[in-house]
Amino acid sequence: MENELKRLNAAIAAKPSAELYLQRGRLLWRMQRHASAMADYERATALDGPGSAAATALAMARDVMDFYNKDLLNP
Repeated sequence: MENELKRLNAAIAAKPSAELYLQRGRLLWRMQRHASAMADYERATALDGPGSAAATALAMARDVMDFYNKDLLNP
């Protein structure tokens, strides 16, 4: 995964695009780097618009981060 991350970082440095940010965000999410992934989803959404795949990924990531089980907090 680290090699793929390096490749995406280099590609974004050369020519940023919404698709590259989305790909890197997905990779970062799989690497458990959620804050960085969501930042990339936000960048991709800013470039691609609110109806994009990045906007959907961002909404889903926010749902995951907002979820909690109240029963686990009050045993």
